[in-house]
Amino acid sequence: MRRPLLLPLLLLCLSCGAQSDSLWTVWRNTTLPDSARLKAIAAISWRMVFEKPDSGIALARLQLELARRKGDPKALYTAYNTLAVGHKMRSDLPAALDHFNRALEVARAAKDQGRTAAALSNMSTAYKDLGDLPRALDLLHQSLRIDQELGNREGVAATYNNIGNTYKRLNEFDKALENYERSAALYNALGHAKGRASALVSIGTTHSDLGDRDRAVDELGQAIALYRGLGNRLDRGKAHNNLGQVLSRMGRYREAHAHFDTARAVFRELDARDPLARNLYYTGEAFLAEGNTAAALRACRQGLALADSLGLLAQRKECTDCMTRALARAGDFRGAYAAQRSLLDLDDTLDELNNGKEVLRLELLRAFEQQQVADSLVRVREAFQQQLAFDRRIAQARDRRNMLLFAIVVALVLAGALLGRLRHIQRTKRAIEREKERSDELLHNILPEEVAAELKAKGRAEARVYERTTVLFTDFKGFTALSEQLSAAELVAEIDHCFKGLDAIVEKHRVEKIKTIGDAYMAAAGLPDPKASTALDIVLAALEMRDLIARRRTERLRDGLPAFEMRIGLHSGPVIAGIVGVKKFAFDIWGDTVNTAARMESSGEPGRVNISATTYDLVKAAPGLRFEPRGLVQAKGKGELRMYYVERA
Repeated sequence: MRRPLLLPLLLLCLSCGAQSDSLWTVWRNTTLPDSARLKAIAAISWRMVFEKPDSGIALARLQLELARRKGDPKALYTAYNTLAVGHKMRSDLPAALDHFNRALEVARAAKDQGRTAAALSNMSTAYKDLGDLPRALDLLHQSLRIDQELGNREGVAATYNNIGNTYKRLNEFDKALENYERSAALYNALGHAKGRASALVSIGTTHSDLGDRDRAVDELGQAIALYRGLGNRLDRGKAHNNLGQVLSRMGRYREAHAHFDTARAVFRELDARDPLARNLYYTGEAFLAEGNTAAALRACRQGLALADSLGLLAQRKECTDCMTRALARAGDFRGAYAAQRSLLDLDDTLDELNNGKEVLRLELLRAFEQQQVADSLVRVREAFQQQLAFDRRIAQARDRRNMLLFAIVVALVLAGALLGRLRHIQRTKRAIEREKERSDELLHNILPEEVAAELKAKGRAEARVYERTTVLFTDFKGFTALSEQLSAAELVAEIDHCFKGLDAIVEKHRVEKIKTIGDAYMAAAGLPDPKASTALDIVLAALEMRDLIARRRTERLRDGLPAFEMRIGLHSGPVIAGIVGVKKFAFDIWGDTVNTAARMESSGEPGRVNISATTYDLVKAAPGLRFEPRGLVQAKGKGELRMYYVERA
């Protein structure tokens, strides 16, 4: 998160002893200039919004009221930014987006490029939490371009860190790590110790996710040392918490508990209850892993009570899951059953919340609909208006000709002119028809025909829920390694060759292609016309796709060329489908079914078609197929899911 820009006078104030008391004294002294009081309340609210979001929001509103009275755009920007961060800390994403947008409007109206870049970067974090990761990356790259043009290296460093966070959410850890390291290098060159420490925490946790935990321990230790030198206790506590989790995963429980205890002491002293709930959950998981069931149960119960008091659904779910396993291990099966029921209720609540976020995102993006086809429709309307004008002029000329019959020569000239006009109108009509055909062809190439027809008829296309869809994901194994062996032109040509073949198979089986994402391919059956294709159609398409890539691989290896291997995964269930985008609109789908289909792909093997139990139930009676049960397989973020490999009989 990019913090608001504060002026040197505030830094001078912060360097004095008894910082907090001094700032409060300045704010309460109404005889002082408004500018000095604004700087004081800005510093207080910014610090408070991370420790106690409700209090920080209340202070930021006082700051906003004074900034409006003074008419200071920089103070307005700072107040809106602090309000946005406070609402984001409370998981109120609609309010956070509204205040980020207001901050952006203030910065743009003041033509302040630096604050515009910061607002774009901060706004991306809200879209990231909504799950709109492409939109988040687009905003971050806009911010990055502005800061690079301004030579604002600190802003560039912060944006690289946010880009890394977004790629990490996409599970693209290599890209995340690349951006975190760019951020760390810039902060290091600037001598910005706090930024360097933040980047080290991100790098360390990413190395832990990649399995390089010894390196993660070293990097998190460096971050703790930097925070200790800066006196930044809250961030140091969070770094201790992360280090404790890494050490616990390595089986170094004694060291892990030492770091958990240090973090817990900091959080309790600062009354930082949100990170304290996460700390208690991590502690409980560590006790559970080392076999201390009673201590695990005690820690997770404390974490659950705290998460309940704060309304933190995700932490409630984590602590409840920990308690379920601890109670079962302790032999308290009645208690474990009750905890499991509570866990299922929390899952339902989180699903409703996530669906609400998805609906919100669709509503935020719906404004583009009429605008996207406006240019082509305006051109057609203008040509039609020209045609009507020609018709009116022809009618007027015809009336004049009837009145001027006595001038034969003039009449002949007028007739010739009218004939030319008629030919021009015919040519214009043909041009309009050709333009309309090109517009329709382009629209049908981007959108399904039913959606395109609705967009043309109504000027918009409503998002819909499709209850019986089957979603397919493909991904090339070793794409990064292969890309290093081929030139850019060769890589693009090979991907294009493969995707053209997949397109032909999809069309043959009446399946709807949704999009390609890098080297991944996404398609769905059962939409937008639920009768057009079924789960069986897309399973057969998946087997043909697998065979196509296998044949291509054999051909290239025979010629001594590197070749792709492909994983394919399918899952069936309900999805939300609609149009997204502002400049380059596209038909897309969302929902837990899409996420589970992606997990089917990532949990499969190259050259195999991996399907969920839901898809298996829909196609198991189909002749010509055989299935290989895989049992329960651990899927990232989903727990254990039942999966099957499918082949032709």
